[in-house]
Amino acid sequence: MTGMTAQQVRGAVGVEATSFAVPNYSRAASDVLAGWHSDVLYLGPYGLVLDIPIVPEVSHRGVETRSFESLVHKYAGPGVSAEIILDALVKSGAVEKMGSGIVRCIDRAYIAERLSPESIQHFAEMVHNVVETTAVNLKRTVRGTGLLQRVIFADFGLSEQDLKKFNLFIRQTGEKFIGEVDTWFATHSSKEHQGPIKTGVGLYHYIENDADRGEYLKSMQGEGTDVAR
Repeated sequence: MTGMTAQQVRGAVGVEATSFAVPNYSRAASDVLAGWHSDVLYLGPYGLVLDIPIVPEVSHRGVETRSFESLVHKYAGPGVSAEIILDALVKSGAVEKMGSGIVRCIDRAYIAERLSPESIQHFAEMVHNVVETTAVNLKRTVRGTGLLQRVIFADFGLSEQDLKKFNLFIRQTGEKFIGEVDTWFATHSSKEHQGPIKTGVGLYHYIENDADRGEYLKSMQGEGTDVAR
């Protein structure tokens, strides 16, 4: 079927399988944006991010150059493709190509393209982190320990008009909070201040799906399980 001889098949089967680490491009893109907004080399007056060339310019040996490729190498790692990161950031709208090999950062956050491999990976990681936080807190035995987990909801629901207002409100306050956390990390998590613990904070806005919830409750009741709303 393959057109290979028996000897070639034996040779292929005899080779030990080798696994290679696949770069997490979703996280790498976020790390690059964070570095672009916190590294003094990439900041201008008043902390504004600078437009930078994609490819490093010629410099003296040992002097760090300001470029997108250098930024990716510094904050995502030497094994991560700058071309893939740039393409992902441009598609997401976080970075814009200005022409003449110059790129501009126009958004602090990276949101992967809809239904791209990066967005699916981001979804899986987000679900894992939420479940892991809940699992840790379920095991705690002392009040005040565990991980921060808070949920606030509208006791009597919102109208469509108020939902739009709420959406705008949490976007503004949420972005401010995330910016403060990002600034804190910039001073406590860097090449000079490294640690083994990978941690972060996630924010999400949910709207209950009554249809899905109803189907879930029906299925649970069908199995003879008492379910209270």
